[in-house]
Amino acid sequence: MWESLSMSEHDPGEQRRRQQQTEFAESVTGTIEATPNRRAEYVELDTMGSPRSSDGSANKRRLSLEQTLDDAATAVEDTASNQHVKIEYDAGGFSLKKLLRFVGPGILVSQALLDPGNIESDISQADTSGYKLLWLLLLAHILCIFVQSLAARLGVVTGRHLAQHIRQQYPRPLATVFWLLTELAIIGADIQEVIGTATALHILTGIPIWAGVVITAVDSFLFLYVQRLGVRVTELVFGLMVTTLAVCFWVEMVLIKPDAREVIKGMVIPRIPQGSAVQAVGIVGCVLMPHNLFLHSALVGSRKLDRREETREGAIREAMRYFRIETAVSLVYAYLINMAVVVVFCKAFELMRAEGIAYVASLAEGANVLSHVLGNGSKYVYAVGLLAIGQSTTMTGTLSGQYVTEGFWNMPVKPWQRVLITRSISLVPALIVALTAAAHIDLLSEIINVLQAIVLSFTIIPLLKLQDHAEVMGPEFAFGRVARMSAAFLTLAIVTLNAYMVASVIPLDSPSMYVALCAVVIVYVLVLSYTAAFPLRCVWSRRMVVDRAPPAIRWLFGRAALAVDVGAPT
Repeated sequence: MWESLSMSEHDPGEQRRRQQQTEFAESVTGTIEATPNRRAEYVELDTMGSPRSSDGSANKRRLSLEQTLDDAATAVEDTASNQHVKIEYDAGGFSLKKLLRFVGPGILVSQALLDPGNIESDISQADTSGYKLLWLLLLAHILCIFVQSLAARLGVVTGRHLAQHIRQQYPRPLATVFWLLTELAIIGADIQEVIGTATALHILTGIPIWAGVVITAVDSFLFLYVQRLGVRVTELVFGLMVTTLAVCFWVEMVLIKPDAREVIKGMVIPRIPQGSAVQAVGIVGCVLMPHNLFLHSALVGSRKLDRREETREGAIREAMRYFRIETAVSLVYAYLINMAVVVVFCKAFELMRAEGIAYVASLAEGANVLSHVLGNGSKYVYAVGLLAIGQSTTMTGTLSGQYVTEGFWNMPVKPWQRVLITRSISLVPALIVALTAAAHIDLLSEIINVLQAIVLSFTIIPLLKLQDHAEVMGPEFAFGRVARMSAAFLTLAIVTLNAYMVASVIPLDSPSMYVALCAVVIVYVLVLSYTAAFPLRCVWSRRMVVDRAPPAIRWLFGRAALAVDVGAPT
């Protein structure tokens, strides 16, 4: 507890200042990755960021901390033994048995690349571009492996996930904007997943789409029971659902007998058909999901590493290596499934066009297309796969929202509360779309994809910025020169592609729309620049964790000027 001050306890201004200092100090303690028996001391700074005199005055406040970093306090807050996998460190080489203990987070993350929205994107790609963009789909998955590995790396090294870091490092108004955008992206993806699952139920049972939406919203509470069984059981259930989707489409790919030469050519020869630029950018946007970065950085906390002083660095490097392998395998698996969806519908549309039969390239009509080409049973195979992945992605969406809310607001959210909130919010627009017309689903998906593209830019910048700071990652894990340059190029590329995607869907049919577009672009660039340039709130500086924000910024956002002096181990 803080020691008493000599100033009046009843001064409102002084009380407010002390409250700000306390909040800042609490956030700092979560940032420091202290070793056992390491002592930290809080020192008040003046307005210029220099330590004030401590000659017996009451302005110097000390707080001794005996901190032992524990993964249970990082990403997965449940302290039950079945919610963590304990990993013993050994200095040996690669072990398949140990790799299996790390398998799980990548499988859950891969769900977002296979959700009903992505399947609809695959169907649209098959209709407009055929096999010609399979290379770009592969490239997008490779890029996703790199970005998701960085998210996992952040969680492993720092012991805290991305939402917690943003809350600690950025001013509250900006962090609140990040939270709102991320929640909108999660809810948007949830709408696609609910409608996709309802479509599968309609194909299998014939019930109306709106009834399927209600059933899907309610049966998500089954996820709560699955979670209680432990993290390994949860990961196994999700893995089985992904495998169900894979088997369904791989079987149909074998039955439809695609042109293998065209498939290979589409995978290795870069080309973008005329008029498919927006579709190409959309492929990248559908694979890189912003809430996936929050989710992955949190899920790695389910592995409890040996973080003792003598084994800490080795254990972290070992975990990063195994998580990279697990992420790469999981996302390559996701690519093979997405590729199968594109290939199946490419061949199906070719056969439909050859027979002169009209068709609609959409998620709902996909069953009818396959039924005509492969027989009536194929639509049920399609629906089973869609149902499995729709159910699993609604569950991972709920998990993402839970971590985001807990991280940004530093408050635990019970799973049933999160399910109730997300389902209540997504149920209304999903029911509206289901009750009005099926054609609106495509428009809604386009709007959601644009929203995802916008949010991704605001997520990737903090992720890469944190990786670049030795003060956050530690000097042994921070980016080197090559990695820093690659990260800058990656950020610029993603922001440019997403900006192009957003601009391409805005109808520029009047001067006022041009003015509106220019205004949006200016605000977009300014906010992103502010996000990239804003100094991290807590950074290491000569054994001190200092609030390096300029005095004007601290005054603007009401931030207390504090530092944490990390003393020698006791």
